[in-house]
Amino acid sequence: MPLAKIHVLEGRYDERRLGNVSKAVQDALISILKIPSDDFFQIIHELPRNRFLHTPSFVGMNYTDDFIVLELAFISGRPKETRLALLKELNARIVAGAGISADDLMIQLTEAPGENFSFGRGLAQRASVSQAG
Repeated sequence: MPLAKIHVLEGRYDERRLGNVSKAVQDALISILKIPSDDFFQIIHELPRNRFLHTPSFVGMNYTDDFIVLELAFISGRPKETRLALLKELNARIVAGAGISADDLMIQLTEAPGENFSFGRGLAQRASVSQAG
C-alpha cells in the first residue's frame, strides 16, 4: 500500500512529464516491492516557487528547477537491501521518464506498522500483515 507524494515546481512539468513520473514510481514499486498493480495511491503537488524551497546543492548534488521530492510511505518489514534497491530503481525510472538529472530526485522512504494504515471504514486492514505494501 505505498502512498507516493510527488512534489514538483509549478510550471516545470506538463501532463505528459507528470504522467511519466507517476508511471515510473508505480512501475518501480511493482518491480521491487512486488505490489499488485491495483495498489495505486499517489498525490502530486505542483508548488509555486515561494512554496517549494530548497538549497541549490547538498552533499555533492546539484539541483535545478526540475527537482522532485518523492515521499513514499509503506508498511514496514522489508529488508534494507530491498529498500536500497527501491531507491536505485526509482531514480533510474524517474530520471529516464522525466528526462532529468539523477541529482534532481530526492526520495524519502517512511515505514510504519500495518496497524497505522486504514484504507477506509476506520479499519486497519493490514494490521496483521508485517510486509504488505
